[in-house]
Amino acid sequence: MNNQTYFAAQRWAKEQLSGHPIDPGSPQFLLKERHGWDDTHLLVHNRELMPSDEWQWFQGAIKRLLNEEPAQYIVGSAPFYGRTFMVNHDVLIPEAETAELVDWVLKENTSTPLKVLDLGTGSGVIGITLALERPQWNVTLSDVSPAALMVAQKNMQRFNLNLRLVQSDLFANLTNEKYDLIVTNPPYISHDATALMDRSVLKYEPELALFADENGLGFYHRLFATIASHLTLQGQLFGETGFDQEQVIQELLHRVDRTAQIEPRHDVAGKMRMIHVWDFSNVGGN
Repeated sequence: MNNQTYFAAQRWAKEQLSGHPIDPGSPQFLLKERHGWDDTHLLVHNRELMPSDEWQWFQGAIKRLLNEEPAQYIVGSAPFYGRTFMVNHDVLIPEAETAELVDWVLKENTSTPLKVLDLGTGSGVIGITLALERPQWNVTLSDVSPAALMVAQKNMQRFNLNLRLVQSDLFANLTNEKYDLIVTNPPYISHDATALMDRSVLKYEPELALFADENGLGFYHRLFATIASHLTLQGQLFGETGFDQEQVIQELLHRVDRTAQIEPRHDVAGKMRMIHVWDFSNVGGN
């Protein structure tokens, strides 16, 4: 029988992680996500004995942290925009920059009903959040990965949504569709940038969702070249980008489509991480 309290278990975990480049708040995150607790509830339970099966799980979870596995994958969930989403190794862990992208989309588009595509949806956090925040929008989720779409499906069920799911490489299976708004967090990392990346990302997050050819611009090159025929007359694109792509992505856009307008935006850390694009040539055309 285990005689560890939740407080003692956290103290043990802190000792195990000492000296390792791991977020010291990870053990608390694991417990809060497992139970649906906030900080206050964790404190309330601190002096209680942790059940033996949970103590076994917790010890295994700390070993996985020491092997650089992200805490979100260990517990199978991640917070995003005030909600909790299922995640696994088939999808990216949602980051603060993606929440800022959602913020931007919502502030620029208020109550008007829109037809929306979350392109490369992964776990579905962008499209599902937009559908929950704007119930009058008609949102479609698409991804090239069937495994990712399975995660998105489970997250839709979690929030009692019935959105359209489409397995598609860009617009391959969305041939005749036109949208008022396309939002994407695509692969945009160069294959040469691995030395700059967190080891846990490289070891555990899906390569398909991370890397693009053409120094990270391959997806956007294909998107800029084909998006016009999938937007309505006032259609617009919002996307997440790499912090070092501010100049090159604008140059790429204007090589592909000279009429398009682009507005880059920096995140709270001052790094360029988002773009808003509109006025593509032949928008609404065939």
